[in-house]
Amino acid sequence: MNDLIFTQLAEEFKGMVEKILKEERQKYLEENKNTRANGYYTRTPKTIFGDIELNIPRTRDSKFKSSVFPERKRITFMLDEIVDAMFKSGISSRKTGKVVENLFGCSVSSQYISRISDISQKVIDAFKNRKIENNYPVLYIDATYIPIRRDSVEKEAVYAVLGLRSDGKRSILAYHMPGGDEKASMWHNIFEDLRKRGLKDVRMIISDDLKGLSKSIEETFPQAKHQLCWFHLKKNIKNRVRKRHWDEILNELNEISDSKNKEEAEEKLEEFVAKWSRIYKSISNLKNKIDSYTHFFNFPRKIRGYFSTTNWMERCFKELKDSFRIRGYFHSENSAEKFLYLFFKDKDSKYQERKLRYSENIREVFE
Repeated sequence: MNDLIFTQLAEEFKGMVEKILKEERQKYLEENKNTRANGYYTRTPKTIFGDIELNIPRTRDSKFKSSVFPERKRITFMLDEIVDAMFKSGISSRKTGKVVENLFGCSVSSQYISRISDISQKVIDAFKNRKIENNYPVLYIDATYIPIRRDSVEKEAVYAVLGLRSDGKRSILAYHMPGGDEKASMWHNIFEDLRKRGLKDVRMIISDDLKGLSKSIEETFPQAKHQLCWFHLKKNIKNRVRKRHWDEILNELNEISDSKNKEEAEEKLEEFVAKWSRIYKSISNLKNKIDSYTHFFNFPRKIRGYFSTTNWMERCFKELKDSFRIRGYFHSENSAEKFLYLFFKDKDSKYQERKLRYSENIREVFE
């Protein structure tokens, strides 16, 4: 029986690591459209389960590098690394603890798992409440939903704020999981918290068209322009029009977004609303929001794309959901908090490693 359990655990570990490797390659391919997947090669690291042969993904450009398997290094997975990897890949603390219990024949607690993963509430709070010392003239804000068990399993909003500095670097400035659905009043609280932590000189906030959000922005960052997201605009219109009209509408929206300047864009958008609101009454709601959809035209053409959508947040949330899909749902608020900390801390580190293209143009605009 013990041999059978050991074999099953080895197979589960192999599947988990190979899943992580595939997801790493998929992210690389999404970021590098000029290459493709190119099968696998094998490596056989030493683990506490013995030597396990793993299929390592590769790409045609041969530039994909896995964070799990550094090149030309001997890899040995020890217990703490396995536990840490299992937790970070979305496996619950309870299931991770069960693996350790089956391996060593002793009961382990969620606190033990947390200690191995080196995550405490103090560490989480230090990251969430850290002082904001740099200026972030542009904020990208959005919310997504994750399933969490309290007395029952329901989806709750996770709010996140991405800041862009004038030097072209980005940072996760805040994330919150207060419970319930997304509300403008909660965004107001988040903005106040950001101000208390030192955020100032915000000039633009980019978001979807959540009811009441513009008022919260005006009350907390009165100098900031509120740019509404064109990705959400297109998505919302597509959901409300007939399929036979969508291609024509999309072409017109793309023409508007390619306008030479703000004045031209506003004129075209007014014509678009006048034309299509005769067929779809809901499109008439855009008439009073034309200014909010066209602030990004005040930027030089080569960097306009950075200020027209919340696509960075959309990609971030997609990665978040991909990361915890294996979990199904979070068994407690505590486990969700730890998972969100690991995810957003990692994203923050990656964002700060590189500057955006045309960073000098961004600097010229904001300094």
